[in-house]
Amino acid sequence: MRNTPREIVGSRVRRGRVLATGLALAGAMGPALSGDYAPMTRDQALAVLAGAGGDQRPDLRNRDFRGQDLSGVDFKGADLFGTHLHGVPLKGAKLARTNLDITILRGADLEGADLRGASIFGVVLVDANLKGADLTGARLIADLQRANLDGAKLVQGRFGADMKNQPMGKLSTLMVSAKLRGADLTATDLSGCDVRFADFTGANLTDTDLSRCDLRGADFTAADMTRTRLTSATLDGAKFHQIKGRDTLVGLDSAKGRDAAIFD
Repeated sequence: MRNTPREIVGSRVRRGRVLATGLALAGAMGPALSGDYAPMTRDQALAVLAGAGGDQRPDLRNRDFRGQDLSGVDFKGADLFGTHLHGVPLKGAKLARTNLDITILRGADLEGADLRGASIFGVVLVDANLKGADLTGARLIADLQRANLDGAKLVQGRFGADMKNQPMGKLSTLMVSAKLRGADLTATDLSGCDVRFADFTGANLTDTDLSRCDLRGADFTAADMTRTRLTSATLDGAKFHQIKGRDTLVGLDSAKGRDAAIFD
């Protein structure tokens, strides 16, 4: 099913949760808002990237790359705002410091991609493959339902709900049923996120902020939860088998559904 930016801008409701991308962005979307993408091939993109010099940021806004293979491409911090990348192979691509706001990456293959410091705001990443990807320091407000983030590096990521934009609706990240086995989320802000039934088995959640998160049914078996913040989180059915750092958990007393969570 094709997703257009019109589906993204405004609000996305998921079982009472809202993923709003910000109405202020709508006026800047240009062609992407109407779905008038400009098709571009891999070779054409490489030519644009090769022609960018100095501090110039390559302009790849509102392009349609469906059907192309962009694996291994060095995007040199390009502006990819509003780009259509549904199902596009981006395995091992260098996307550090790129602008990926309002892109469509549903089902995209980003395994091993370098996304350090990237801006990924209002993005559809449902069913995407981010296994082993590096999102260190990235800003992420996205729909990551069923995405594979096994072994991904999410250190110091900024994925928390944006409390400054409440008039436009709650800005938060969805990771319902996502796979994060062995992922490194050290010092990452996930506050207000929906991670129901997500698999954090063996993940590193040291100093991670899960305040106000919906953790129902999530699996934290063997995870390192040293100083993990659970203030006002919802824990019904969450599994905390053999976690490291249980005695250092912050805010557990204020969490909801503690009696329905599984600790051992």
